[in-house]
Amino acid sequence: MQGVGNKPDSLLICLTPKSSFMSNVLHLIKESFETWYNTEIAKDSPVSVVVNYSDTQPYSIKAYHKASLDLQFIVIEGGVAHTQPIVSLAENYNHGVVSEEEAKDSMIKKLLVELYGFWS
Repeated sequence: MQGVGNKPDSLLICLTPKSSFMSNVLHLIKESFETWYNTEIAKDSPVSVVVNYSDTQPYSIKAYHKASLDLQFIVIEGGVAHTQPIVSLAENYNHGVVSEEEAKDSMIKKLLVELYGFWS
């Protein structure tokens, strides 16, 4: 996808449609980090920030899930898209004890802590 100039359109992937509050929080994190980075750090070559959340069931015990949250920079230079990971978080949880919403909420809190460390 191509946005204005060489900057790609902003992307936000949230796999749980009923979590509009958490989707809004992820969108706010994405937009805030992108705006800060493009005005303070990368003035000459602006980037887009992508937030990807996934919840998979990779284990033989079906109650255990793996929640992942990734934050990446994307920039297009010379017609080629380049990505750079910023933060990548993953944690396992027992779906019988913790709901997917609670797991997602926990991941977002950890993302905020990681980003605070990035800004400091």
